[in-house]
Amino acid sequence: MKQWNPMQDRPSCIAYYGNMAQAASLRRCTLSDGKARGVEAVDVRTGGGLEFTVLPGRGMDIVDCRYRGVPVSYLSKAGVTAPGYHDPRESQWLQSFFAGMVTTCGLSNVGPACVDEHPVLGPVPYGLHGDISNTGADNVGTREAWTAGGYTMEVTGRMSEGRLHGEHLTLRRTVTARLGEKRFFLRDVFTNESAAPSPLLFFYHINIGHPILDDGSRLLLPVGRVWAETEVSKAGMEGYDRCGGPRPGALEQQFFHEPKTDGAGKTVMALVNDDLALGLYLRYTRAQLPCLAQWKVERPGEYVFAFEPGICHPKSRREQREQGTLTVLASMESRCVDLEIGMLDGAEEIAALEREIAEIRRGGIGE
Repeated sequence: MKQWNPMQDRPSCIAYYGNMAQAASLRRCTLSDGKARGVEAVDVRTGGGLEFTVLPGRGMDIVDCRYRGVPVSYLSKAGVTAPGYHDPRESQWLQSFFAGMVTTCGLSNVGPACVDEHPVLGPVPYGLHGDISNTGADNVGTREAWTAGGYTMEVTGRMSEGRLHGEHLTLRRTVTARLGEKRFFLRDVFTNESAAPSPLLFFYHINIGHPILDDGSRLLLPVGRVWAETEVSKAGMEGYDRCGGPRPGALEQQFFHEPKTDGAGKTVMALVNDDLALGLYLRYTRAQLPCLAQWKVERPGEYVFAFEPGICHPKSRREQREQGTLTVLASMESRCVDLEIGMLDGAEEIAALEREIAEIRRGGIGE
């Protein structure tokens, strides 16, 4: 049976659709139930089978993602919570970690909670993975228009992280999708808006759940160097690229990668389920995101696989300062990041990506 795909040229759309929302759309709304009450959201439908929700009320992160009705992202026990429920102390961040398709960690700390010395404020406590995901966006906008690339849908917003005597960091995010496609693009610009230099720490938690994650699912990656640092993770090194089913008592594992890149400096990775002939891929420029971690949890109810690309590894601000790896932005300096996240549909698309990765491994740059 033939699958429906929307018309993608303007004359055909004018002929066949009374309104473009028949095929693809952005829909702004506000969540109104339970702990999510008051969180602004934008539902995105590409018409290519991909649907996801951007949350301007939660750092412009992306929660539910589905492809042709199949769940793609993992949703944690916490679910979506309004920023008012965020507790920045120690590891309380987990009580508002919905996971979803994309959760942003940072901008003043990532990794474990710590206390770090500030030149004006003195010892300052920083919580697990920072505050940016629990920050509401301002300057929020949506746009649907025909462009050179086709019918394009955009969601934009700005988050600000600042305090008296301390940092003033902003994150401007644009999420872009196009009619008929099964991918979206995320463009972030991080800026130090203060008069003084400021540390910048961030990485992305890109979380894949069942059914793409299942017993037998596998990681595709142009492997360069790969390593683990905890004893539990070291014990799982042999099978870092393969997934099992949920196992009671399974402990989380984290692996670190230095993937190879193609001639343009880009790298690509995917988690694929061959039985379903489905996968989710991530593509980005490694110079923008030099660090990559892989998170794997196979506990019942906490069954999740994540890509974690970032400007740094998920290690605390204090640890990075002590190790000399802390990134510091000068006044008004910016860093830009571009991510492409999309679906692999069918054995042919999975095989094509495997060939691309094999070519990068043979001739790519890495390690």
